[in-house]
Amino acid sequence: MARKAVVIGAGVIGVASAYALARRGWQVVLLDREEGPAMGASHSNGAQLSYCFTDALGSPATFAALPRLVMGRGGVSFRLDARPDYLAWLLAFARNCTFGRFRENTLATYALAQESRTAMEALCENHDLDFRHHVAGKVYLLYTDRDKRRAETVRTLKRKAGCEQHYVPREELAQLDPALVGLDPEVTGAISTPSEVVGDALLFCRALRFVLEREYGMVSHFGSEVRSVDQGEGGALVTLASGETVTGDVAVIAGGSDSNRLLAPRGERAMIEAMKGYSFEIPATACSPHISVTDSKRRLVFTRLGEKVRVAGIAELGNASREIEPDRIAWLIDAARDCLPDGGDYSRPTREWAGLRPMTPDTQPIIRRAGPSLAINTGHGALGWTLAMGSGERLADLLDQS
Repeated sequence: MARKAVVIGAGVIGVASAYALARRGWQVVLLDREEGPAMGASHSNGAQLSYCFTDALGSPATFAALPRLVMGRGGVSFRLDARPDYLAWLLAFARNCTFGRFRENTLATYALAQESRTAMEALCENHDLDFRHHVAGKVYLLYTDRDKRRAETVRTLKRKAGCEQHYVPREELAQLDPALVGLDPEVTGAISTPSEVVGDALLFCRALRFVLEREYGMVSHFGSEVRSVDQGEGGALVTLASGETVTGDVAVIAGGSDSNRLLAPRGERAMIEAMKGYSFEIPATACSPHISVTDSKRRLVFTRLGEKVRVAGIAELGNASREIEPDRIAWLIDAARDCLPDGGDYSRPTREWAGLRPMTPDTQPIIRRAGPSLAINTGHGALGWTLAMGSGERLADLLDQS
């Protein structure tokens, strides 16, 4: 008989995990408390599959900036919090801010990203999924000589691992996309990666869910909040808030920043903290870029999705509120306009969103077994969309080995 996996969480990580298991012959049940897939952090993320931009958050530059990041209100901020778990996370993060650990973490994440690229390409060859997936290329904007030196160091690091990038001075950026002529005048150049890809994660999760149900027999239960996960007789026992139970050989917790609610009672608390992000969309205009743009100064991204441009940014560590704070959206809109004044019709922002990214101190996700009938796939931070397919494959390989 087919082994049965109960996947908890229907964001990009959960759906990708379900696919990797189903195509290996597992019977899969997908659970989520929302009324559909990708209603949390995956819903309106930056939409960039940044297979080459896997830089770890912890670095000497970030460590030097910590005093101004604490209680800051810019693109990246760390809130003060006396919780022991939060303080332990910060201490672990500080240990990951050396150049040696930055190098190790960046390259490890890069390797997973390449696995994700391969898995995504295979998926798209086997199934006709419409999620605005295409190669758009990407520029990472630089402002100072120091920015350029740091970027060149990381570019050299990843070039040895097979990543093709090159530096483009300001005066040549318009050759990549005419819309880049209108950038912030302080931009001096950019790191260009022609191979980078974009795609709408919400459309992806919806499309893959139907493929899984139609072609692999997956059973989905939405509006089903999980109350607990226990070791049952011969496998996992998942109890819903309704009192119903679902059993399987293994339960996979892929609930993002909510994962510890289910892990902690079993003594398996993961070292993750919520990092809140925001996004909005504006109508594209004739001056909107088709190439993806990442602004290193303001820590935001621009992604063209058909007739819309999505702008995503802000990373608030320690803010677990899912509410959209108007002043933060206003900051993001102003920051986007400062970076790319003609990037779209800023007078008509829509689809404002806030989500919680599960962040680990080393920027690497947690993919492991946590017992005979429990596995974890979480902690992908801002790279969940990029790393989803590779993470699902790693998880399925791990479970197939036991």
